[in-house]
Amino acid sequence: MKALEVWQRWLRRVPKSAELAIAPVGTTVTASLPSRWQTYRQRLMAYEGWPWLIPFLISGATLMTASAWLLVLPPLPDCRRPGLVMSDGDRLYCADQAALHGNLPSVAQAIETVGQWPEDHPLFPQAKRRVDEWSAALLVIARQQLSQGNIELATLLLKKIPTTAASYSQAQELLSATNVGEGGNLLATAEAALRQQDWGLALLQVKLMNQLGTDYWREQAQKLSVRISQEQDAWVQLVQARDLAAWLTANELAEAVMLALQIPPEAVVYSQAQADIRRWIPEVFVYAEERLAAGDREGALALIEKIAPALDVSYHDRPIVILGQAKALAAKGTVLGYWEAIARVQQIPTTDPFYASAQAYLKTWQQQLRNQQHLQWASWLANSHLRWGYALAIAQARQVPLGQPERGQAQGLIALWQRDLRTIDEQPLLHAAIALAEQKQYQAALGVLQYFPSNAVLASVVANYRNEWQEKLEEIEDRPILDRAIRLAREGKLEEAIQTAEQIGSGRALYREALNRIWQWDYELSVRQRQQAAPTPAWWESPPSPPERTSEPVTEPESVPPATPTPEATAAPKPTPETSPTPTPTPETTVAPTPASPAPTPEATVAPMPTPVQPPAVDPEPTATP
Repeated sequence: MKALEVWQRWLRRVPKSAELAIAPVGTTVTASLPSRWQTYRQRLMAYEGWPWLIPFLISGATLMTASAWLLVLPPLPDCRRPGLVMSDGDRLYCADQAALHGNLPSVAQAIETVGQWPEDHPLFPQAKRRVDEWSAALLVIARQQLSQGNIELATLLLKKIPTTAASYSQAQELLSATNVGEGGNLLATAEAALRQQDWGLALLQVKLMNQLGTDYWREQAQKLSVRISQEQDAWVQLVQARDLAAWLTANELAEAVMLALQIPPEAVVYSQAQADIRRWIPEVFVYAEERLAAGDREGALALIEKIAPALDVSYHDRPIVILGQAKALAAKGTVLGYWEAIARVQQIPTTDPFYASAQAYLKTWQQQLRNQQHLQWASWLANSHLRWGYALAIAQARQVPLGQPERGQAQGLIALWQRDLRTIDEQPLLHAAIALAEQKQYQAALGVLQYFPSNAVLASVVANYRNEWQEKLEEIEDRPILDRAIRLAREGKLEEAIQTAEQIGSGRALYREALNRIWQWDYELSVRQRQQAAPTPAWWESPPSPPERTSEPVTEPESVPPATPTPEATAAPKPTPETSPTPTPTPETTVAPTPASPAPTPEATVAPMPTPVQPPAVDPEPTATP
């Protein structure tokens, strides 16, 4: 409360005499004070809890300062000027930054810096991860150097990989398994053999490399084999070029120059080929000058045009060379080629003998350049695949005049784009039909397809959809008929089922299925009719069954002597009345009838039982009489 009183007294203080002297004449002290300050003073005098604002202000300032210290990152170490006192975290950061440069010394130095830290080091997990990444990079570079033949550098890089790295075992395997000394000697011997065109010795080194037993040298042997094949091809081309040049004629010399120019720069004989080219080109120019002196300008120009790609800068100032190179550029048939050809031709002076020919070629190439520009612009418009794009493209292509070489290409593009334009016009109608078919409205979809003419671009697509939807429509129409026929057949009404299924005409979607069921039901109906036509025998007229074999002996009456078989009996045996009297049918005899006198039944008449064939005549054994 005492502080509040002091505060209020300070606010109510009366201005001093000096303040009154400074105030303007005619104004009071109250009027000299700003009205805003008076308002603030009144509010502060009315507020009595202002002393509690001071702790809150101090706490807020402290919190903001601490947050700034926590959020602002500490300054990064200066890796270019490492000091004697540097933390391990700074060393790891500097090593990582050095490895990011990608050069081998930086990566090796980074591995040496953090690769020897113990496992109990606080930063060992991060250092281990970085060392594994750097070691893997060194292993990849070492493999590349080995493939290029830099064995010493590859060996040095492999030895830089520390023992704690994940790729250490692979590096050691590569060091021990590649057999660097022997394989390097073989590779050097093969290189020397290639320079001497000793193909047999080079192929022998390939065989010996394969026998080293490691995957690396097998790969190197395969690469060396491919290189030997390329060197042989280059040598054959050079020999063929020299054979052509030996004829010492203009055309053969020009062909020899172009054949030798095709030898790749990495071939061993490339330098020899370039030397031969430099020796043959002046001879070709001699023949060109002879043709020019004889008045054959076109022949001389055609000869220079053949060797134009092989001419260096020293020949570019000759008008005949300029025109020949221009013709070679224009022969590419591209916009850039025509531009360069026109620029070259315009360099020929008016006093040169080739100036008239150059002007004629210039007019031709300018027209062809315009044609190519029209076609290029038309192709760009057609790539939009829109209706307006195709229309503008066709208009551009039609600007190519008749009789120009590009007219045929323009006509072909116009026909193609007109076809695409018709496709764009026909697609909405086809999409409408597809939408109806997706809603199972096949009849309406088929009606939409009828609007397509026979020569429509999408005629094949329309025909496929028409066949598919026609089959589905026929299946929808005929499926109830076939289901009703199947239901009648299950109820036993086969005739009605057959008549119902016959309503499905031939060529319909379900005709094959209906025909198969008609055949099945017809067979079942015929079987039923045969069963109904056959009479059912009475229970006492059942067909005789073969006698059951029992263990009791079969006895015959004493009065009946054994019958002697005869040929007639063997052919058609008949029961004799002397055998035994026919027993009276009783339930007992009916159950077990005797085969000697079977009772005739209708079934026996319809399907007689086969008569057993009697054995040949033999002396019958006497039957024991009980």
